[in-house]
Amino acid sequence: MISFEEVMKQSPRQLDKNQLEAVFCDRNCVVSAGAGSGKTTVLSYRFLRLVLEQKADCDQILTLTFTRKAAREMRERIHRQLLTFSSDPHIGMQLTKFPDATIATLDSFCSTILRCDSTSYGIAGDFAIDDEENKKSAIRCANALLEERSFSEGAKILSELYSPDNLVENMLVRLVSQHYYLPKKVEANLSDRLVASVREQFYDLLGSFTSLLERYAAFASAPKTLLSVRTIAQTLLEKIGEGLNDKEMFELLSSNYLIFRKPGAGKGEDFEFLRETTDEYRTLRSKLCVALSVVLHQDRLASVIGFVREYVEAYQAEKRKTGILTFSDVSSLAVEILKENLPLRAYFKSKYRYIMIDEFQDNNEQQKELLYLLAEREDLNSDGIPDSSSLKADKLFFVGDEKQSIYRFRGADVRVFKHLSQELESVGGKALSLDTNYRSEPALIELFNRMFPSVMQNEGEPYEADFTSLGFRDPTEGITPTLSMLVKPFKKDDPSNSQGGDEDKDDEEEENAAAADAEAIAVARLMVRMLTTDEYLIPSKDGPRRPKPSDMALLMRTTGNQLSFEKAFRKYSIPYTLQAARSLMLEAPANDLYAMLQLTLYPNDKLSYMSALRSPFCNISDEGVYSALVHYDGCLQPFTEGPELDEEDTLRYRGCCSFFGHLCKKVETGKLSEIVQFLWYESGYYLSLVSKPEYQMYLEHFSFLHRLAQIKEEQAMSLSQFLDFIRDNLGQNERLDDLDVLKEQGEGVQIMTVHKSKGLEFPIVFLGNSGSVGRGHGNSISVFAGEMLPSFMSSSYYATATKIEEIQNAALLFEEDDEKLFELAELKRLLYVALTRAETHLVVSGYFTSTNRNVSGDKPDNNLLLLCCRALGIDINEPELEEGMVRSFCIEDIEERSLYSSMTSDASTAMTEAARWYGSPAKDPDLRPLRYAATSLYDEEGNQAESGFAEQLPLFASDSLLEEVKQETFSVTADFGTFVHGLCEAMVLKQQVEDEFAFMTQRLYHLLTAKQRKVLLADALVLCANFLESDIYKHHVEPNHPRCEVKFFSAALHEGREVVVEGSIDLLVETDDELLIIDFKTDRYRAPERHRAQLDLYMQAVERMYAKPVRSCVTYLRSCGGEVWWDSRKKYTYK
Repeated sequence: MISFEEVMKQSPRQLDKNQLEAVFCDRNCVVSAGAGSGKTTVLSYRFLRLVLEQKADCDQILTLTFTRKAAREMRERIHRQLLTFSSDPHIGMQLTKFPDATIATLDSFCSTILRCDSTSYGIAGDFAIDDEENKKSAIRCANALLEERSFSEGAKILSELYSPDNLVENMLVRLVSQHYYLPKKVEANLSDRLVASVREQFYDLLGSFTSLLERYAAFASAPKTLLSVRTIAQTLLEKIGEGLNDKEMFELLSSNYLIFRKPGAGKGEDFEFLRETTDEYRTLRSKLCVALSVVLHQDRLASVIGFVREYVEAYQAEKRKTGILTFSDVSSLAVEILKENLPLRAYFKSKYRYIMIDEFQDNNEQQKELLYLLAEREDLNSDGIPDSSSLKADKLFFVGDEKQSIYRFRGADVRVFKHLSQELESVGGKALSLDTNYRSEPALIELFNRMFPSVMQNEGEPYEADFTSLGFRDPTEGITPTLSMLVKPFKKDDPSNSQGGDEDKDDEEEENAAAADAEAIAVARLMVRMLTTDEYLIPSKDGPRRPKPSDMALLMRTTGNQLSFEKAFRKYSIPYTLQAARSLMLEAPANDLYAMLQLTLYPNDKLSYMSALRSPFCNISDEGVYSALVHYDGCLQPFTEGPELDEEDTLRYRGCCSFFGHLCKKVETGKLSEIVQFLWYESGYYLSLVSKPEYQMYLEHFSFLHRLAQIKEEQAMSLSQFLDFIRDNLGQNERLDDLDVLKEQGEGVQIMTVHKSKGLEFPIVFLGNSGSVGRGHGNSISVFAGEMLPSFMSSSYYATATKIEEIQNAALLFEEDDEKLFELAELKRLLYVALTRAETHLVVSGYFTSTNRNVSGDKPDNNLLLLCCRALGIDINEPELEEGMVRSFCIEDIEERSLYSSMTSDASTAMTEAARWYGSPAKDPDLRPLRYAATSLYDEEGNQAESGFAEQLPLFASDSLLEEVKQETFSVTADFGTFVHGLCEAMVLKQQVEDEFAFMTQRLYHLLTAKQRKVLLADALVLCANFLESDIYKHHVEPNHPRCEVKFFSAALHEGREVVVEGSIDLLVETDDELLIIDFKTDRYRAPERHRAQLDLYMQAVERMYAKPVRSCVTYLRSCGGEVWWDSRKKYTYK
């Protein structure tokens, strides 16, 4: 049998000393693995060692990751390593067990635990996880309670304190999403417990306050400042000693006549003591006012808690009813089950000999508890969560990096990972470190080693990350790494740093563009320089080369200024790929498509008609628009014959009239996605964008608009509802959630958030909009003695002699750590993650405003730009600097009008190129289409393949009915198949179907009588039930997260040409190690080979998109079972 040492000798990659120590560690261990340190390699080699040394079989090692992508990569890497030595008998045996190895996300594993005992918590075993659907459910439950006639007192209080939108989405939905996940309930006597806790706090605070007053009361009688403070202290002590009730005490402490300022000049012990304790006096007084306010408002607190309890119960009942849970629900329930179900805990403890978990810095206390329950010694059954001394001594292997913990908004708590090393070391565990970065060039690492000790400097706070110097590899020959800073200083009277300009400014004087636009232009110009010169070479296997746009990434903390960068990239013809289509509703394509679609339903919308006339759909002159509108005022019908136009406008107008007629017919029968596609391509709109380089960046907008139409189509939206949605979002610079588009490859500069870039690497990284201070959630929810609760009070006190502070909640009393400090600590880690994505070159850009410079220095720096400038010693007012590899440039002002002028070559060059084109001989045009539907492209091939035996399947009453109503203009059988598909997909996705006939095409619906529709519906439901009861559904679909009607575009060879094929996958299921494509058929005959070529195309496209093995099959709903599976990476088929 081959040994692990022999495997290591044959491995092309040798591990360093720290990596080897981690791989060979056989104690509970915490490995701190910095960016680019090879942690995935360590995890995979440790898995291999445990197997080769026969310490465990493949299916006895639990390997958990943070993302499905990481789980997939881990599984593939380990599998490849095992396959390399498959001739070894022991490894051959392990390969047979590898399909049962649990290499999954923590969420997926928690789902496995929950399915074992979900019924004990009132949840069906076929539950689904959908955070977005739960948010909608939470909104519905909140609105239902708030709209009840018997408006509760708690609802009235909340309605007074919050605006309607803020009450529901920013408070109630956040409350149940972040705190009251299953099975947590609102305590029966929560109000009494909280008031008692406040009372206890009050007396503790009053004791400290009284002690301070006694010291003040002993001050000398001079000078005047000390005398004034002494008088205030004596007055307060006297009043407090009178035994005032709560209301009287609040009136005393909240008044403005017992307040003093912190003294400036003055000597002596009393003066020094007063200076040191003034802030403490103010804080104690504020906290006493809040505590007393809670006591005085305890009836309001009880009412609000009562409403919250009612809301939580309604929301959780809806979850149990629908079986749709959140990831937090699943994690919480998994821990609860392992705590309470001792036999199940024993089963999982014995099932897994070792547990390895990656990216643990992005987890929290609850997830640590889950792992402790699984790692408990087998001879123990602790009540509750076992402590570290009760763990099996060699079972746990944690990998993480506190410097990369950036998911607080998802519940991550860096304190857990930081404390873990100390916790395990205290009982014989080990803490190791992987501190060599193999990703970035050594010069960059040396720069990080200079920057981050100051950036991450702290006083030992548990929420702060500690930075230790990173090691580095050998430099790449011929490569000179750089860090470029593009900084726009703040100028007090500069209108580019404000919302508007100077009203007294001379109209003749050119206005400067906004600072965000100036930054974007500076970034675009530097990108052009990188692409066209040898100043910023990057490594390649053939030696140093110039970068391509796809070698660059633009990362941002937030995407608020993304539109400025998109405009700049378009101006300089820099291709880019979006991860979030933030500007989708701001740009021309969405407005143009909306205008044309609006006119098909609402022809009297004059504004839309005017927009359509000027858009590329019609594109007539201003005079032509005026003439067309005059004609329109007389008939109120768009695109009708009659307006007086010149020859060129007439040609364009008539073409648009003809297309508009076809569009109106398409709207009658087409799906939303088909209508959008028809409008984009068949109108010539696509060609109008392609013909102009400065407009080609809009081409990607179609992918997002088409995907948006698909999503709304899946939600059974009509065209009018779709237009309502677009209308509400037009002009909004907001990111549309869940607008994911499948892309075979990312072309151009990748634009994404820093969070999205986690785990990725790029030769060149731009950190843009780095002066952004982000935006918080406000104070809609506060922590109150360990409970999250909404505001419930409405009182105030004097913070100074003139400033009044509002009191709405008890946050000041119970938030042990300042929320702002947590955010600022994560900001430093965000900077570390952003900069360590870079392999060769880094660029940080941003601008300073009146609010992000921290001039006084009395607060922590609150933006990435300021952190970088401080660490690099750059003057934020005079940022020009050149020091070694660091070059800092000042972003210059640009004129507003320059943003709208095209960046093109001179006119003579353009004319020369045009003359060459027009002078070349004309070629015979190829009029064959370039885009095909997959079903039409492979239909003929499928019929030829179907030459053998086809098995007849059971017949239904609807078969003869459809034969009776057969039409020449369309296929009623195909429409019936569409109807079944829609119903089946809704059931697979566990959607609530209020009207089954909404899935039936309008033409089929109107063709049938009510009785005939019922016959078709009954048969359709039977076909759906066949699938939901089948083995393929129970084994492959139900345990995973299926997606329905996944549309994509793919390149394919057809008739000797490369064409674009559009496909629609009925059901796409992603597991940890593969993707499954399942194609529904309602055919009367079973002939899967007929669809083989079509599914081969689907598999090729999906494998390119996901870089993951794909299998596919056809399942016949008339008789599910016996499916033939095709594998994208194998030539054979199997059942």
